[in-house]
This record gives sequence, structure tokens and C-alpha cells, in this order.
Amino acid sequence: MKLEKRAALSILMILVLILYPISAFAATPIRHGSDKGVDSGVDGWNLFGPTHLLSVANFNYAQQVQCPNNDVAASQGDTTNAGGCSSGAYVFLFQIPTGLTNAAISFKNLVGFTFNDDPNNPDQATVGAMVCDAGNTKLLCTTLGPYQIPNITFTHTATSVTFHIPNIPAYPAGIGTQGQGLTLFVQTQQSPAVPVAFPKII
Repeated sequence: MKLEKRAALSILMILVLILYPISAFAATPIRHGSDKGVDSGVDGWNLFGPTHLLSVANFNYAQQVQCPNNDVAASQGDTTNAGGCSSGAYVFLFQIPTGLTNAAISFKNLVGFTFNDDPNNPDQATVGAMVCDAGNTKLLCTTLGPYQIPNITFTHTATSVTFHIPNIPAYPAGIGTQGQGLTLFVQTQQSPAVPVAFPKII
């Protein structure tokens, strides 16, 4: 009987050791500024912005909209989808300055949203953080400096997603119009491509 209990306990401990890293070391999907566009092709991917700081609730943010397929309709002579991304794929970027702790930032009224937070395939993820690189100085992004992206977790519905952020470090300023702060992204696939459905941030 004691032997059976020890065997059961051993199996349980093995399972804990196997499963523990999955939750303990879950990572935030991270894209880099040039993953979906570079400076020389800005007319093909930059649909809107970046903006000056806007205010909502207890924090400020800057916003930008990217066409991840490099298909800003106006740059391709697509008059049918003028004002949008021809494919209907949109990346909404929100940059939040330092200072927030234990924040829950929600994006509501999402159209064409499918939740995907796979950190191993950030190009396929529909939520995450944008980190700066030298190839794109015109996109809002996070300049890490000595800091890292915090361990962001998510809750979601079919039309909303909430980023749970433990803290936002004092990230250094970027170059060009990269801005300064933690840059979050939400990607949608909208059909039709226009009119564009913008998320509401709260």
C-alpha cells in the first residue's frame, strides 16, 4: 500500500514538473517594427497616425493603424477600399507611457477578431507587444533599453480583449516617430475592409 502511494506521489510530482514551466514561463507575443513594414515602404503599411497622446480613464495613449499586408488601398490605386487596407487586415497599435501598475486595459467592439496569443508564432498572434528595431523608425514601438516586456496576460471574448499588465517600466524614447512607452497591438481581419471598425479602448 505504501509502495502504491509512493508511486502515485512520484507520478504527481513528475506531472507538476512537466506542467509548471508552461504557466510559470508563459511569454507575451512580441513583434518587431520591421516585421510587417520598413521605412522605405511606409506608404504601403502606414494607414493612420501616429497620434499625439489621447486620454481615457486614468491613462494616456498614442495610436497608430498598420496594414500588415502592406496594402494601404490608396498606395495601390484601390478605390473600392479607399481609406482602408485592401485585404481587411488591420493592426491597431496603442502606446502607453510609463507609470501604470496592475493595469487592465481593454479593447472593445472588435470586428473580425480571433484571439491568438501564441508567443512562438508572433506573426500569427492577434495580440501582443511591438518592440523597436532599426528597420522601421515610423511605427509606434517599445524601445527596451535595460528593460523587458512585462509578463502580460489576457482575458477575452469574441469582440473584446483585456491586457493585464503588472507594470510599465521607464522605457527610453525611440527614434523617429517610434514614441516612448509600452506598445500593444491588436490585429483584426475585417470583411468588408471598409468602413474600418476601430476598437474602443477603456
